[in-house]
Amino acid sequence: MEKPISPSQHALIDYAYTGMQVMGPVAFGINDEAARTYQALSTGFLATNALTDTPYGLARVIPFENHQKADMGFLAGLSILTFSKTIRKDKRTLAFHLGMLSMAALNYFLTDYKREPER
Repeated sequence: MEKPISPSQHALIDYAYTGMQVMGPVAFGINDEAARTYQALSTGFLATNALTDTPYGLARVIPFENHQKADMGFLAGLSILTFSKTIRKDKRTLAFHLGMLSMAALNYFLTDYKREPER
């Protein structure tokens, strides 16, 4: 089965996701510690996306296949973060986190990482 998200679409989703990591905590009013955690995570997401070889990459030094490995690491990290007291102690923060984790997982599992990035 062909996956519906192309490398360039994935890159655009990643940029939107990074924006949600920065602005979402403010909009949803999650606890300050979790907000700082998400804003720190956004730096890694932004850097990885900006350096990936896609039409929207700024430096294009990371092959898209390696971007997949980074995504796997980010997804694992977000999954583990679910168990932190910072996330679990507040229902609003937990709901925000589970939403972000779900979106990251969908983007990962629906992306065709084997497809050649468009030029």
